[in-house]
Amino acid sequence: MTGTNGLFVHRRRVAWWDTDAANIAYTARFPQWCMEAIEEWFLDRLGIDWYRLNHDMNMGSPFVHMSMDMRSSVTPRDALDTTVALKQAGRSSLAFELVGRTVADRRVSFEGRYVCVFVDRDTGKARDIPECFRAAVAREVALAAGVRGD
Repeated sequence: MTGTNGLFVHRRRVAWWDTDAANIAYTARFPQWCMEAIEEWFLDRLGIDWYRLNHDMNMGSPFVHMSMDMRSSVTPRDALDTTVALKQAGRSSLAFELVGRTVADRRVSFEGRYVCVFVDRDTGKARDIPECFRAAVAREVALAAGVRGD
């Protein structure tokens, strides 16, 4: 979905199986949720999911950097909106900033930075961002540059 600021927002419910012995979301779930949100961004904003990118276009987009700051815990009582902002695009890379907020009270649960690189599946080497994605990528970078918060 699109947030009020035009950035892509992925909503998900925190499920019982996402929790740990402390009855809060297990720490390892947060990167999984970010990856899920980024793949949904690819589908919504570039028109392709990672399966089709790999199998139909013979390229991948592995992540070369991930960092996260945890701000507040969540439980299965919560749903999260993860805002995905494409902050930078290089020759072959995309740098995303993500913010996860609870739907009910907009409390920040996590913030993260993720960088992926387009690679050729046959050679395993980085390749330029495909021409068919460049206009959308430029729009998303410009959109994120104009947003000063959520």
